[in-house]
Amino acid sequence: MAGGAALDGRKEKNDRSKERRMKHRCATTLHELNAVISQKNAPVIAYFRASWAPMCTQTDAILNQLVKDCPNVVFISIEAEESEEIVDKYEVASVPAFVSIEVSQQASPVRNVTRGQGGKKTGIIVGANAPEISKMAVQLDKKTSGSSAAPVTTRSHDEGATTAPLPLNQRLEKLVSREPVMLFMKGSPGAERCGFSRQIVSILEQQGVKYGHFDILEDEEVRQGLKEYSKWPTYPQLYSKGKLVGGLDI
Repeated sequence: MAGGAALDGRKEKNDRSKERRMKHRCATTLHELNAVISQKNAPVIAYFRASWAPMCTQTDAILNQLVKDCPNVVFISIEAEESEEIVDKYEVASVPAFVSIEVSQQASPVRNVTRGQGGKKTGIIVGANAPEISKMAVQLDKKTSGSSAAPVTTRSHDEGATTAPLPLNQRLEKLVSREPVMLFMKGSPGAERCGFSRQIVSILEQQGVKYGHFDILEDEEVRQGLKEYSKWPTYPQLYSKGKLVGGLDI
């Protein structure tokens, strides 16, 4: 997740980091994260960000508001580029991301810190979907007073909020057929986030193919589910009339 903006904006980044530390906790290692979790018998939301990601400016503001609105939730800010072991443990592939974490009531917090196990990931929201992020925080806040919280799943920006989400396979069927040719890639055309996605976009544009696209980094549920749906373990994936054509080998 490296980028030149991280160096050019170092002073600004440090200033923002100081401001955030005044309002909520920060962690860069699993040991630090576990130490924070063990101190509070409360649900946790870990906020993964990066200084070079423009969307994080918006989610910074969302987080600061949630800190005020949800006092029963522990919020932890994590600089993704500086916290590789936390990113790997909670399988965060892109930023911004909000991960809800719970510690087993039967587990000893001290043992968790010693072993470096951390809490259990119970949900993830990728992107700056303020209603869904707020919903996650409010549900966890209420849970401490005995209210039950519904599971939170990652949702694509372009699908919007729905009261009854479709089963995953039905979502995937609709997505792969949304356009006559659909490309599932990392990033978007002109802002690709891996070399293979950049290559396939170049091929399609050279051939004059009109296609729709979907950024799988914005929806972890789709990213993992499509691998099983298509029996194709890698990205990009190209579909024609709802049928898998292949990947970069096209």
